[in-house]
Amino acid sequence: MTNGTVKDHMKRYDQIIIYFVCYTLIFIIFTTTLRYTIPFVLAFIFASVLSRLIRGISSKLKIDQKYIRLPIIILFFGIIGTLVTMLAIGIANQAVRFGVAVVNYFTDNGESIMFWFNEKYHWLISQIENLDPRLIESGNQMLNSALMSIRDISLSLGTAIGKFSVISITGIPSLLLVIIFTVVCTFLFTRLMIKEPHFLLKYLPIEKENKGRFIGILNEGKDMVIKYALSYLLVIFITGLISSFGYMLLGIPYALLLGLVTAFLDLLPILGVSAAYVPLGVYYFAHGNIVVPAGLIILWVIVAVGRNVWEPRIVASTLDMSPIITIMAIFIGLKLNGVLGMFYLMFMAVGFKVLQKVNVIDTFANNINDQTGGVE
Repeated sequence: MTNGTVKDHMKRYDQIIIYFVCYTLIFIIFTTTLRYTIPFVLAFIFASVLSRLIRGISSKLKIDQKYIRLPIIILFFGIIGTLVTMLAIGIANQAVRFGVAVVNYFTDNGESIMFWFNEKYHWLISQIENLDPRLIESGNQMLNSALMSIRDISLSLGTAIGKFSVISITGIPSLLLVIIFTVVCTFLFTRLMIKEPHFLLKYLPIEKENKGRFIGILNEGKDMVIKYALSYLLVIFITGLISSFGYMLLGIPYALLLGLVTAFLDLLPILGVSAAYVPLGVYYFAHGNIVVPAGLIILWVIVAVGRNVWEPRIVASTLDMSPIITIMAIFIGLKLNGVLGMFYLMFMAVGFKVLQKVNVIDTFANNINDQTGGVE
């Protein structure tokens, strides 16, 4: 390995270290201050979308932007507010009913469930010869402890739902304040972005000769992330919508709540909607219902085939994220610090890929190609 190659590798390692440090600091500052800045963050995101939409409509219809700016913002928040309110009320209603049903079920059938598991455990042990009695007793204690924990968790679910309802009601004034500030700031940010899209550069320590390159990198990275995120969210929304309607047609209770869970599971690579359909199918099949599992198979075929049709058309750009990277980010992040850790690693991977796409961070593959002359 030549000195030039070593220097190239060191340069790439330096870039990765700088990115890791900067990203970590920004993430910590952002998450710790989000409770105070949430209206302005939401307003900035909404304004970024609305300013582009208003400019596009204005240029196509040859209408002055100031005449369509306010109606489009009102229409946008009207549609978003209506959909979010309806969805939140429906999900909250079903979540409460589901929680109450789980509590009642374990209260009424807890003893019989524990008896059934103990019976199956002792039957299994009876099929194994020459097993140490101490292992049998230890396994029995572990089983009973696990069942008691499950029962306690299920019974505490009712209390948690009650507390959540109280917190939600007491938090309504604060929520209304956030909504008001978000709407007002969205209007102000939109007006500012239409006049000067890169107004934030005034407050960044960037030299004039580097502003053009910085703007180019920022625009390309922003477009890549926004297009990918919105496109993928639309794909997941379609999957959740189809699943909810399918659950309703099959007579599965809590269809809206299960549709939301299915849409979330669709984020997981490889597993996808199967992680929701298979357990439901097994549950109904175990209870002697053949129609629901058959319907779920048909629903899975519809979603799987449909994804291959609409996903390439909707997802205009891709970050070429490896499924193993996504799985590692989710698992390791959850182990490190729960949901916050998952988002930390997910956004780190996405940001790193974006910076490689826009040639801010070099790839080691480029170095290998340089050494081999591009010959494989």
